[in-house]
Amino acid sequence: MKKLLSFLKLKENSNIREILVNGVSTFSFKIISLVLAYALLLLITNKFGASVFGRYSITITLAQLVVMLFTLGLPSAIVKLTSDTINFNSIPQNNYLTKSVLLTLLSGVITTIILYLSSEFLAVTVFKDVQLIYYFKLLSLFIIPLLFHELLSNFFRGKKDFKKYNLFTFIVPYILFFIAFFIIMKYVSREEITFLSYGIGITITFIIEFFLYSKINTHAKTNFPTQKLLKLSLPMLFSTALLFLLNWTDVFMLGSMKSSTEVGIYNAAFKIASLGFIIIIAINVVITPKISELYSQHKMEDLKKVIRQSTWLIIVLTIPIVFIIILFRKQILGLFGNEFLSGEMSLIIISLGILISAISGNVDQILNMTNSHKILRNITLFCFIINVILNYVLIPIYGINGAAVASLITTILLNVSCLYYIKKKLGFLTFI
Repeated sequence: MKKLLSFLKLKENSNIREILVNGVSTFSFKIISLVLAYALLLLITNKFGASVFGRYSITITLAQLVVMLFTLGLPSAIVKLTSDTINFNSIPQNNYLTKSVLLTLLSGVITTIILYLSSEFLAVTVFKDVQLIYYFKLLSLFIIPLLFHELLSNFFRGKKDFKKYNLFTFIVPYILFFIAFFIIMKYVSREEITFLSYGIGITITFIIEFFLYSKINTHAKTNFPTQKLLKLSLPMLFSTALLFLLNWTDVFMLGSMKSSTEVGIYNAAFKIASLGFIIIIAINVVITPKISELYSQHKMEDLKKVIRQSTWLIIVLTIPIVFIIILFRKQILGLFGNEFLSGEMSLIIISLGILISAISGNVDQILNMTNSHKILRNITLFCFIINVILNYVLIPIYGINGAAVASLITTILLNVSCLYYIKKKLGFLTFI
């Protein structure tokens, strides 16, 4: 640890000190968020049962997918552009923000109409649950607040205003959910109030965010071409979508090829192992705008130091978490029931994949923030295809362990490919 602190040189290096302080803050907010999420789970399941929580979960997952697709990659682009002083220096230097807001509004209106009209088809034909019609119709009404919440929260992240980002992302929506839920429950006890409460929470959060955003003078005279904005954002959208699918392909393919019990066991193992991602996520929130800032200012030596030092922070802090998960895997899995103990090997394999991601560092965001978003798009597309093939071959033979191995191989391939291009473009490896 002393060698690590000497390597980081916190007193001399303001960049890594900034990342460490903000990373610790983000980590704390994320922990509180996990506690609130668990409290929400208990509230819904105790009040309405597992089936209602299942419908709520499906609707939330669909909402995440819709937001990811129909924000058009603009949240990631906003982080990159806002952290670059050429585009934002106390106030916007051009109209990239205004155009992003207008594009999001247009996309939101179109998405609202499409989702509302297709609610019955999705519920009955795709998910085979007529009760989901009401959930999906509610979701359609909250599309615009959801899209703008994602856009504006990432604007604060690009500004490196991490207190606002962390509050509006991890805390405020949960608090508002509980307030709305208990107020509505006094008058109505229908199961759909679970998602209604979520939607109200997001809407109020968006209103607060928009109020703070409106205080900024966005009337910049310089034009930022719409084509240039979309040329930056759409490859980022493609990469984000493929990374999302990479995380869920094994679950979807297990569901189509094996029993629901096996899917449940694998999903539990995956969620337990994913606790190892918490450090990566916390550092990722704060390092992304810093990478963009240093790269745009051509401070390559500072960029190299920040990336290497933040990667070592991730490695040192993630290893104990992964070690504890592997060491106490039986006890943790046993909390879900004895049948979940068969996911022991899957948990180990998935945890190893997370360890590899930790050792590599935030390679995807490094490429995104150094004008290599198209390279990341190509890498994720290739890895997605490989992942599907591996799952198709391994799941029938090895079941959930086959899915875990497919995930591990894909993780190695993704990280090695990203590291290769980072070395090729920037001239250094993230962890040496």
